Amino acid sequence: MTVRDDAFVGQIITPLRRYIPVGWFDWEPYGKRPKSWWPDLFMFLGFLALAFFVSYPSWLVRLDIEVRLWAVDANDVEWLANIAKGGAEFGQARTVATVTLLIAIWCALRSRSIRPLLMYVISFITLASILGMKHLLGRPLSQHPFALFKVSPEGPLLFTYHPEGGGPNIVDATAFPSGHAVNSILLFGLIVMLIGHVIPAWARWTLLIAPPVIVFCSQVFLGQHWLSDEPAGFLLGLIIIRMAKRVPWHTIPLGPLSVFDPATRRTILISVLLILGVMLTPTLHLVPALIAAAVLPTLGLIWLWLSTKAKQHRDALEAAEAEAAGLDGREAGSEDPGIPSQPSDTHPRG
Repeated sequence: MTVRDDAFVGQIITPLRRYIPVGWFDWEPYGKRPKSWWPDLFMFLGFLALAFFVSYPSWLVRLDIEVRLWAVDANDVEWLANIAKGGAEFGQARTVATVTLLIAIWCALRSRSIRPLLMYVISFITLASILGMKHLLGRPLSQHPFALFKVSPEGPLLFTYHPEGGGPNIVDATAFPSGHAVNSILLFGLIVMLIGHVIPAWARWTLLIAPPVIVFCSQVFLGQHWLSDEPAGFLLGLIIIRMAKRVPWHTIPLGPLSVFDPATRRTILISVLLILGVMLTPTLHLVPALIAAAVLPTLGLIWLWLSTKAKQHRDALEAAEAEAAGLDGREAGSEDPGIPSQPSDTHPRG
């Protein structure tokens, strides 16, 4: 005989709640909701100021060039370069996003809810807008500074759409802002929101502070970005994570997705497969990426439709069973021989 998940929770887990710390099963994102929008506004204005100063040959562009030329000589120290390459992974989406997804899966399985996965997906999708911004602003990358100077003597300015982003030997012009910097703020911030309740305070602060510092030092040392690309990415990452904290993920109405709440292991597995497909789409070539972008949402909508129909069918059966049980109870009560409904006509008169 099989035992349903809800029966297991009701009979085994629920009585144990009194002995287990609050929040162990009922997931809730860690962190207080920001009270003011003013910091967000100032950070966005700071980002615009950085963008302005790298749109013409300003002092900031000259500083970027000087720091980059220093990094050319600094990279000769091989052991430092190897350490920096490892540090740059703290901002690499394929690494940190995978770890964050695994933590979100653990939270979803523990709480039997798709809400941790929903928070991860919606927050992670904002990175796509950052990628579009990088292409729109069109600042050449810093990996080939000497080739860049031949085609852009004024330096790495925004909207510098030379062939292939700055010359025949330079890849797409997508330097500003730094995606690694955004990732180091957003993804580690999501990790703290996911498991902040079950880790000590020193671990939370380490996750929030150490990765951005390591990414900044590593990328500037390796010359993977201009100096000003990093603070621009940090500002955008802070704005996004503060917006994520404003959403009450543990209570927000799920709408049509409520059919998946509470979530079974199969629901979580299918959700993860769809999420992985979305994460892999940007790594594909144009035609496969367009196909995946069309197929994956379609599959998700079909799954939602089938799940909704299945739930409606189950609800109809349960309602029919409850109605039948009520009728049977009323019939049994009206035919009880132990309680006469009226005085007997055959009773002798005195």
